[in-house]
Amino acid sequence: RAGTDGDKSARMQTTGSRALWLALVLSLAGAGCATDPAGGDDDFPLSDLDSIYEDAPADRGVGLPEDDAKGDGTPVRFDLMDIATDVRSQGSRGTCTIFATIGLMEALYNREGTLTNPDFSEQFLQWSAKFEVRSFPNTSGSNPEYNLQAISRFGVVEESVWPYESSEWGPSNDPECTGDNRPTRCYTNGEPTEEMRAAQRFTLPRGRWINPRARSLQGHMLSTRTPVVVSGQFFYQAWNHGRSNLTTSSENSRRGIVMFPNAEDIADSSGERRAGHGVTLFGWDDEMEVIRVNPDGTPELDEEGNPVMERGFFLFKNSWGTGRFGVENPHGAGFGWISYRYVEEYLTAYTAGLPQVAVPEVCNDDRDNDRNGLSDCDDPACSGDHSCMDPVDDLVNTTPVVIPDNDPTGTTSSIVVNEGGLISSMAITVDLTHSYVGDLTMTLVREEDGLEVPLHSRSGGSADDLVFTRPLAEFNNTDAAGTYTLHIADHAAADTGTLNQWSLEITRCMGSECETAPQVRTYTDSEATAIPDNGSVSRTLAVSDTGEITALSVDIDIEHEASIDLTIRFGRDGGREFVLLTEDLSGDTHLQRTFEVPALVGEELAGEWTLTVVDAATNDVGTINSWSISATTR
Repeated sequence: RAGTDGDKSARMQTTGSRALWLALVLSLAGAGCATDPAGGDDDFPLSDLDSIYEDAPADRGVGLPEDDAKGDGTPVRFDLMDIATDVRSQGSRGTCTIFATIGLMEALYNREGTLTNPDFSEQFLQWSAKFEVRSFPNTSGSNPEYNLQAISRFGVVEESVWPYESSEWGPSNDPECTGDNRPTRCYTNGEPTEEMRAAQRFTLPRGRWINPRARSLQGHMLSTRTPVVVSGQFFYQAWNHGRSNLTTSSENSRRGIVMFPNAEDIADSSGERRAGHGVTLFGWDDEMEVIRVNPDGTPELDEEGNPVMERGFFLFKNSWGTGRFGVENPHGAGFGWISYRYVEEYLTAYTAGLPQVAVPEVCNDDRDNDRNGLSDCDDPACSGDHSCMDPVDDLVNTTPVVIPDNDPTGTTSSIVVNEGGLISSMAITVDLTHSYVGDLTMTLVREEDGLEVPLHSRSGGSADDLVFTRPLAEFNNTDAAGTYTLHIADHAAADTGTLNQWSLEITRCMGSECETAPQVRTYTDSEATAIPDNGSVSRTLAVSDTGEITALSVDIDIEHEASIDLTIRFGRDGGREFVLLTEDLSGDTHLQRTFEVPALVGEELAGEWTLTVVDAATNDVGTINSWSISATTR
């Protein structure tokens, strides 16, 4: 990976003889670093800079408190690649901050852990930011603040609902999509259908600006284990862009390296050439060093003839695809490295907290709603659903059965009811043909308890056929589960018939007066525990009761002078851990909250459950007054 001692192209020793430095400089100058200013990357799309900076803090956020500033012992290299999703291409559209914001959103959903492989629609977010939030209607550009407003207020759908189109609409798509005064729909490639708008939408908490200094960004990523969107002014030579009027480096472009701009690059990128760009930060390398270059592409040297090094780079996910930019980046094609100084002096930083996700499986829609690889009745979450246990077709037996003539032993036909629950009403429907129904007897028996109900006893004389529906009150207030067998016998000779089909209709009690209430248990830790300033503390509840969890919630009672400093995690020892709260912006100093944890449904209750509270900043203190688990089991 870039930044390790073994990657000599990314890091260089800063000591050595003058002759060695000169040899190195000459080798770089002759190795094809410089390319023609029109060297092929001229189609990498950029954004409108005014949109990116609109409503940003006047000082780009530098005046904000440093966000969870890292202290001694923080690693010199760090990455969040375990939650990064694949690099995609914005095509020729100016939608970089849309892609950067979706990259942040997908990473936050990955960190939360309920969904697997989240893939959200950039196309839908571009439309929502402009039509639902009503921001930037006359440009393709936007910025992270308004993008996060769209996500937090309205939500976005998945990519499969409205896939991204890489080219912006022109007159061939809509005659009005030409010139300088195009309708907003030209920048969003139309509007979603009603079906798209009605699809499930996914949200995030409200976003916020944070201090863009390297120390602050590192502290935030380390303490929350989540990325940050940065955006701002674009410098052509620094990015090795094909439209630069200065010489660029194909080697740096392949590795995805973005340097701090020199004075000539700043001047070249100003005026009518002003543009913006946004990316998502996923880590850093304090020790990574790259030789700075002059406007003509030659290495920059100090007064003693030694190369001038750029030191310290953030790892970022770009939106220019995987074909050229960053193809040699050790973290994957399309990723890059951007100078700390560039971020600190020219970019803004924006982020959001983890989502609260509850995506239940819908048991009859042919979709894998909860993203566990199983859908509908194949999903264990549907094991207790009526549509899976006893679908309508499963309470019907359509197999014809011939009724033996003059045979008191008769014949049988059965229906199995899988779903339990107390019966409030039950009915049977029978369709039988016979030439003399006065010969017949018929009973319904539940095999498990022997409960027997007579249905017909040699009545009707010479009438043909039996087709009827009748209630079965005899089964009321008993458990529905069991095997129900229809017994039919012919007690005289000469006439014959057939049971064509029969069915059951069962209604189960819904009220607490006729259903056994589920077991709800609460476990409380009421020992007051101090939260170390800029540290963490854990409390554990040992639960010996067993049972399958059908619902679980965590209650907290915490006092703290700055709740925004806190990250609260919960999980079972040896199992998954869930983030209950991070970056609380309410301003409350007394947090009394209840958090549902739906991802634990189906798991065993017994075990050691741990609550961890992390205070990721200095100067403010607090106390865990108490916390508890409430679990419903069966």
